[in-house]
Amino acid sequence: MEAVVRTQIARAHGLAQEFPDGHRVLDETPDIPGEPRVRVLLERGRLFRSAGDTSAAVPLFLQAYEQAMTLKLAGLAADTAHMMALVLPGEHEEWAARGLAAAEGSDDPLAQGMVGALLNNLGWSLADEEKWDDAYPLFDRAVAARTAVFESTGTRAAANSLHVARWTRARAARAVGRNDEALAELRELAITEIGAADPYVAEELAFHESKGE
Repeated sequence: MEAVVRTQIARAHGLAQEFPDGHRVLDETPDIPGEPRVRVLLERGRLFRSAGDTSAAVPLFLQAYEQAMTLKLAGLAADTAHMMALVLPGEHEEWAARGLAAAEGSDDPLAQGMVGALLNNLGWSLADEEKWDDAYPLFDRAVAARTAVFESTGTRAAANSLHVARWTRARAARAVGRNDEALAELRELAITEIGAADPYVAEELAFHESKGE
């Protein structure tokens, strides 16, 4: 357990861009086979990626993914596949699919939380290519995944993630001509605490209103 906690400390250093401190924490973490080792590989890879050293991050993520799959650690496998999709944009769809294959249907809370993120990122990769018809079903599935996580946890983070997923689905609905659906979703979001403070909700609503909807 101490080793797992230390990897989270290293991650916090990475988020604060304190990369040497993050590596130091991992260097001092006991090498324990199984989940602790996978987490060390994953977090060291994240540190390198955040510092801009993708070439150093890729082999660490790959090792973490392979070990997580072998150990049937669905959440960590999905997380590392997600990171591989980010660092290898040319293989984004392949790695997102691997992450989803590992995560969907798992009872691992981390895996359940990763489903929405993977679907969202895969959807946006298609939307960025103006393939909204293909992206919309993925965003719709992301809402279902985020809803399940929110209903099981009730956390603020889960509520925020669900809000973003619903806004994204509304944006996709507009792009594919489902304007009534998009507008209804946006109006529902606008009366929530999170939505009332979200300028992107107001922006989308203003767009629809400018069209006389």
